[in-house]
Amino acid sequence: MRTQGYLAFVVGICLTMWTCVAVLDAQQARISAIFQRDADKVASDTNVRLQTYFDMLLSIKGAFAVNDQVDRAQFAHFVRELNLTTRYPGFQAIQFVRHVPAADLARFTEAVRNDTRLTPGGYPNFDVHPKVARAEHFIIEYTEPLKGNENAFGLDLAALPPHLAAVRTGRDSGEIVATERIILVQDDTGQPGFVARAPVYRQNMPLTTVAERRAALVGMVAIVFRVKNLMQEVIDPSLLNQMAFRIHDAGNVSDGANAPYAATNVMFDTSAAGAAPLPGFQTEALLNVAQRHWVIRFQALSGSRYSRDVRPVLVIAAGGLVISTLIAALMIASRRSRNLAQQLRVTLDEQRAFQDSASVGIALFSHGVIMRCNRGMEEMMGYAPGELTGKETQVLSRPAAAGAADPFAVDPQTRRWQGELKLLRKDGSTIWCLINGKALDASDLSKGGVWVIQNISDRKHTEAALVDAEDGLEHSLAELEQQKAAVESAHRDLSRVLVTLKQAQTNLITSEKMASLGSLVAGIAHELNTPIGNSLLTATALADMVADFERKYAGGGIKRSALEAHMADTRLACDIMASSLRRAGDLITSFKQVAVDQTSDQRRRFDLCDLVRDTLATYAAQLRRANCETRMDGPASLLLDSYPGSVGQVLSNLINNALLHAFEGRPSALITITAREIEDDQLLLIFSDDGIGMPPKILHQVFDPFFTTKMGQGGSGLGMNIVYNIVTGMLGGSIELESSPEHGTSVTIRIPRKAPNRESEAADVNMLLM
Repeated sequence: MRTQGYLAFVVGICLTMWTCVAVLDAQQARISAIFQRDADKVASDTNVRLQTYFDMLLSIKGAFAVNDQVDRAQFAHFVRELNLTTRYPGFQAIQFVRHVPAADLARFTEAVRNDTRLTPGGYPNFDVHPKVARAEHFIIEYTEPLKGNENAFGLDLAALPPHLAAVRTGRDSGEIVATERIILVQDDTGQPGFVARAPVYRQNMPLTTVAERRAALVGMVAIVFRVKNLMQEVIDPSLLNQMAFRIHDAGNVSDGANAPYAATNVMFDTSAAGAAPLPGFQTEALLNVAQRHWVIRFQALSGSRYSRDVRPVLVIAAGGLVISTLIAALMIASRRSRNLAQQLRVTLDEQRAFQDSASVGIALFSHGVIMRCNRGMEEMMGYAPGELTGKETQVLSRPAAAGAADPFAVDPQTRRWQGELKLLRKDGSTIWCLINGKALDASDLSKGGVWVIQNISDRKHTEAALVDAEDGLEHSLAELEQQKAAVESAHRDLSRVLVTLKQAQTNLITSEKMASLGSLVAGIAHELNTPIGNSLLTATALADMVADFERKYAGGGIKRSALEAHMADTRLACDIMASSLRRAGDLITSFKQVAVDQTSDQRRRFDLCDLVRDTLATYAAQLRRANCETRMDGPASLLLDSYPGSVGQVLSNLINNALLHAFEGRPSALITITAREIEDDQLLLIFSDDGIGMPPKILHQVFDPFFTTKMGQGGSGLGMNIVYNIVTGMLGGSIELESSPEHGTSVTIRIPRKAPNRESEAADVNMLLM
């Protein structure tokens, strides 16, 4: 007995240790997922913020593309209009670097000193620094804001090797280029920084070769960054106490960008000020920063949200020790009880042998519980040997009403009971029994009674058969009448339910259409921002050129070359504005048609390919943000007599579904839409993507209402269900879906060229309601 208790104790301790290990493993997996998600967010936010600044740099370059002679006042006005100080305060300064040949250095210096367009007194103390003898110079001529950046005003980048290398790379490539890690001359804190620059070339000059780009160079527009300020915009302050960040510059992409971490290339580092690192929680991310690679290293810190909680493990261990001890003690006590029970069992078997020899049921009932019964009783009621013992007497009868007397209660006057009862067998059937009961102790009825039970079902069935034969026909007729009334009522109920379902379907489709139209409005507003902004910028530049031309004209002496140059610039500006406004007009036309179709849903004749192109145009902004390319494959014309709003709704839901689910975690994507005519006067429309695809389990549920894998993240679960209802209902077609993990998704839709008549369907519904 002691050996068995000891083994039970050891087994309990082993199970406790296994449970503790499982809890620690689960904590490790959850913490790893949280750490990786936090690191991915910081890397993504950093990349997005850098791309935003680089887009601003390209917009400044665009101003010089319209007029490569932007003066200091125009440059300052343009930068102020961008309002970067408030919107994106992570930059140190915005600059224009002028390319000055050595022969023109003195003239350039004098011109800057006498420049009064922004400051009435000019800049009499301006000087190029540091002094260096070179064939060409790259001098910071404009810097905004000037306050706090005075040391950079007049700085010659030709004398600074890191800056000179970046300037030459940008000049020769024509692209945005970033410097390596530098210490800004205008920053007295010694914090690491870098400069991103884009080249500006003279108008109407060829830029095909490196030599042509060098000859056409006017200068460089630049944004100066202090990395600490940039990262303060990106990193959530609460993460600084949870995670250490370290960024180092791995070098130019053209040189391999494989420089290891060193003190000389550190851009940003918080590890020195943080707590001790947490082993096993570190990762790296690679950022492409204007032809250079940055490596971000993330390290979790001890005592942070990534540390394990040992309290549950201690509780489990303590509980396991106590339980193991109790189990061991219980097994020892159980062994002793089994020895005593064995002795009692022998005695009881002898007594039960006498009872089981009887052909009737014999049982001892006490306080509504079957204390003991013989084998005849168990066979009569359909129970296995020993199964009735210990059950309540209620298992032998139907549930009685509240307050009803116990059918197995002994009469307190006669101390016995005799009569007929309908008892319930284990399988749910009933039998009629003749019962005789007698108190076990006449002086104390609480001790229960002994009952003898005999099956008389055959006699009862014979008596009931005569009564049933007389009433059978009457009951059959009454039941038939009731069934007829029930069928008619069910038919009316089903008709009302069908109408309610059709109304609910219509309401869901309308709701989804309005939500899709809201998304289209946001996309069109974003898409219109670019051509209208370009037109406004060009119009402003054109107004400045006209004002400059008027000043020259008022002074007399307008040369033919100046007039021709002015006319060429004016023509270019007009072309830019006309092209931008034409683009905006096309977008508005497409949106108007799509919006009218999706809100009115009127039947008309339309071209399927034109509808597809209009729908894709309204989603241009969302598709571009997702880096998603679209391809349309179809004939010149596919005419339909159908519902363009419903077809557009199907396309909108498929595009939204692909953008939300198909391309998660992918840098680029492709959507292909194929349309063609097939047999039986039908059209085939195939919508496919090269996304992550779907496993079979999701594929079988994709058309179910309210089924979504993005609950709480923008998914309602109604998009594909509405697509299915529109295609199979309103358009009278069919839809099939094919997909597998990592092999994209293909949606095949077949619709007739002439849609079914919805008026006839409405008439059928009205008939059901009548």
